[in-house]
Amino acid sequence: MDKKVELYSTAIKLIMKEKIQPERAFNLAYRKLKIKGSKEKLYDQFLRVLQRFYYNFELYQDEGIEGAVVHSLDEGKIDLPQWVKERLSYLRLKDFSLLFKKYTWIRVNTLKAKISEVVESLRKKGFELEKDEYEFLYKVIKAPYRISKTEEFKSGKIVVQDKASIKVVEVLDPKPGEKILEVGSAPGMKTSVIQQLTGNKAYVIAVDISERRIKMQREIMKWLGVENVELVLADGEKLPIKYVDKILIDAPCSNSGTLASDPSVFLRLSKRDIIRLTIIQKKLLEEASKLGKPVVYATCSLFPEEGEKIVEKYADFLVKINEKNDPTHYGYFKSKVWLRVLRFYPHIHGTQGFFIAKLDFSKKQAESQTA
Repeated sequence: MDKKVELYSTAIKLIMKEKIQPERAFNLAYRKLKIKGSKEKLYDQFLRVLQRFYYNFELYQDEGIEGAVVHSLDEGKIDLPQWVKERLSYLRLKDFSLLFKKYTWIRVNTLKAKISEVVESLRKKGFELEKDEYEFLYKVIKAPYRISKTEEFKSGKIVVQDKASIKVVEVLDPKPGEKILEVGSAPGMKTSVIQQLTGNKAYVIAVDISERRIKMQREIMKWLGVENVELVLADGEKLPIKYVDKILIDAPCSNSGTLASDPSVFLRLSKRDIIRLTIIQKKLLEEASKLGKPVVYATCSLFPEEGEKIVEKYADFLVKINEKNDPTHYGYFKSKVWLRVLRFYPHIHGTQGFFIAKLDFSKKQAESQTA
């Protein structure tokens, strides 16, 4: 068997069996098979193979994973599994390959650097950047090498962060002096945006159920110069705190919105997983609603099950956040809340797929107190 085919097939089998990220699966397969050649170039090709794998795996079922990989090296269209396309029919896309279009966004970390100095330094190194509406956010148009290899990245002066992720924090509207509860906080990218916007003057209680991810967030907070964050290992379905000003729920989800950067997402995901995740999402939002405070609920998902269908129960508490009535940001059109929520779409906005909703439960608390 060709070494490339063996490498990519082994990595795909690891993704499907162990439910791990493509880079980790690729690295494990690369070491196991003792492959020679540029690891970076091979991984880039592997990502392209993954984009075509869904189509070829279905078309050449009798040839197995190896056969589908052979065909995916240089042929076959970029597509999605049929069950996924059915759930995304509301997008009205004839060509689902558009969802794989990827842009890299970088946020200048003003806790550690000045925007003008960082941008000038990167441009001198050959990076072509396009300024966004956020003064600290830039789209990378051209890169002579990976942005993660720059001194600016290594020192925490810039981070790679999607625009839609930053919008979540803007909707939260954090202020200096506020006590903010963040549920599902790790690895901490949104936490760092909260403190960048408030100059480290908000107090964030960052809750996550994973000890490993909490440890990761602790290191990232140090790297980015983030302060006034209390990391709490706890289950968001049973919140350990009752008195806060605002709540951000970064709910565990399918990550279907990350398809452009992780084309293997649907090799790890099943219909049963969607059901399991939506149960968790409902419980997190229900628990947060009991505190009677403004809540921002967000998922990196394109599926209505993880967005509109979760918040419909609380339609009376929804705060309209599509203030400009921008039709490109409308939600799932068959939902009764589609005009009051916000969505980002890869093929329209050049971002990850994101769902964002804001709910104000202070009314709910007032009703419970007078009942």
